[in-house]
Amino acid sequence: MLLRHARRATATCLRSLGGGGRRAPLYQASRQAMHSEAEAEADDADVWGGGEIPRGAKVYVGMSGGVDSSVAAGLLKDRGYDVEAVFMRNWDTRDERGECPSERDFSDVQAVCRQLDIRCHQVSLVKQYWTAVFSVAIDAYARGLTPNPDVLCNSEIKFGVLLDHISRKIHARSCAGGRRDREWWFATGHYARTVRGRSGDILLYRGSDRRKDQSYYLAAVPSAALDHVVFPLGRLAKNEDVRRMAGEMNLPTASKEESMGICFVGERRRFDSFLAEYIPQKPGDILASDGRVLGSHRGMFSRTIGQLAGVSGMHGRWYIYAKEPHTNRMYAVQGRDSPLLMRKTVRAGPARWISGSAPPGLGLPGGIALDVQVRYMQGPQRCTAMALDQSTNTPDGCLNVEFDAPQFGVAAGQYLVLYSGDRCLGSAMIL
Repeated sequence: MLLRHARRATATCLRSLGGGGRRAPLYQASRQAMHSEAEAEADDADVWGGGEIPRGAKVYVGMSGGVDSSVAAGLLKDRGYDVEAVFMRNWDTRDERGECPSERDFSDVQAVCRQLDIRCHQVSLVKQYWTAVFSVAIDAYARGLTPNPDVLCNSEIKFGVLLDHISRKIHARSCAGGRRDREWWFATGHYARTVRGRSGDILLYRGSDRRKDQSYYLAAVPSAALDHVVFPLGRLAKNEDVRRMAGEMNLPTASKEESMGICFVGERRRFDSFLAEYIPQKPGDILASDGRVLGSHRGMFSRTIGQLAGVSGMHGRWYIYAKEPHTNRMYAVQGRDSPLLMRKTVRAGPARWISGSAPPGLGLPGGIALDVQVRYMQGPQRCTAMALDQSTNTPDGCLNVEFDAPQFGVAAGQYLVLYSGDRCLGSAMIL
């Protein structure tokens, strides 16, 4: 029954976002050409649905202790693959209740593995996570930026260090006495899809469940790292499919609540209070646009663009619209609909294209029409993107992005992720 449900869901055709807006013919032609090719590849070469993984192949599933990765493991096991679970421990600090979330999550992973009768591995990547993700994020917050540690974690740790560890150690041990060159695959519970393009490289697409699509978080992962990666939930819906499947599989995580916090912060702590434990506080003024002092802040890390200013004694709600690290000042405006909170144009870079090369047309004088997101859980926004240095159009160069409609709360340090229809092209950090 589970396999029938999964096949029915994965048979759903990819729906394009497309359409709308006014563009010059050049933009329309380039966008439509990319979009048509992307649709054809998505329909014909879905890595998970297209049968690319040989029957009985070794698949390591990155399991977090949540229902999504649990169901991903269950679906793979149900299809007859040789499945083993890998739990990645990135953080050891106990929360405000004296409990370690990693210990609770690993306990859940072990319970799921017992239910599915699969082997379970635990990998400690605490040092690597601290160096490549946490310290980088803390430095960015201290400079007044708004980084996304989850994007960093995927590109540097989960689809970087962890894959290397599986190849060198876990897979080598699993194949002891057998063929160590045996091909293996890696799976996670992300709501995203991979497609093998006509040239053989891996393309990244949105998950079919638009409410859960997580391609944004994967936008800095290069194609080479996705070559032997599958996302079993890519064509499934969280509420309609995954929860039901978890119940039918009798998985211990079937009713587990979804985790929404950054892993090293937890869900019950004030984010600015957590950052204050690692960043020296440097109080400064919050000013109105006319120079009036409205209140104070604890440091550049304590507020981001578009956030409530938290000033008392003022009429209405005031929002941060600008930050000046060199003067240690923040600026606020009354009302969420103020033009000062909106951005029409941004610069971002360096660009990290999943395919390794910039999309055609980026170096043209007028750029190229694409879709963009500046944060997770945001719908696609139409934009025109072009390379700042049009003479070279280097793959890792900086971009100028003009939104069709002004965007609220755009902050330096956020990841700007570009799409052509449902295909995720890559990302760049807003400057």
